[in-house]
Amino acid sequence: MRRLLPLCLVTVALAVPASLTTAFAGPAWALTGASCTKLAATAGNPSTGTLSGCSDPANTGKSGKLSSTVSGSSGTGTITWNKTGTTTTSFTFKVVTPDKCPSGAVEAKETGTVTGGSGAALKSIPKGQKTSATVCANTSKNTVTLLKGTKFVI
Repeated sequence: MRRLLPLCLVTVALAVPASLTTAFAGPAWALTGASCTKLAATAGNPSTGTLSGCSDPANTGKSGKLSSTVSGSSGTGTITWNKTGTTTTSFTFKVVTPDKCPSGAVEAKETGTVTGGSGAALKSIPKGQKTSATVCANTSKNTVTLLKGTKFVI
């Protein structure tokens, strides 16, 4: 049985959609918030990483640094956006089977909620905003990335 290392999803929550499209193609809540096309993180507890290719550049600065802690299948995280503020989240995740990740990695689906934040980011990504991501956690390389073709939506 493969073991899923703690994910840095801050929201990583941490990590935050299953084959999501642009923010405008999703549910009504997706009309606010942002999405990021790349996640590069280390698995651990706490876990750290970087989000990049983020939409809403005025409020995300196009990227952010994230950190999270996990206990069991839930956790909390913080994204510090590129000079625009922060976003805090709580999240849960579950292993997806069968998974679509490359060999050696485990697919996990993260869903969460924004619990707070600061600065311009809080205007665009308000408290209560839903988060989602589908990630691949590679236990041998100690890495967490987005599943190919998906986005981190917050």
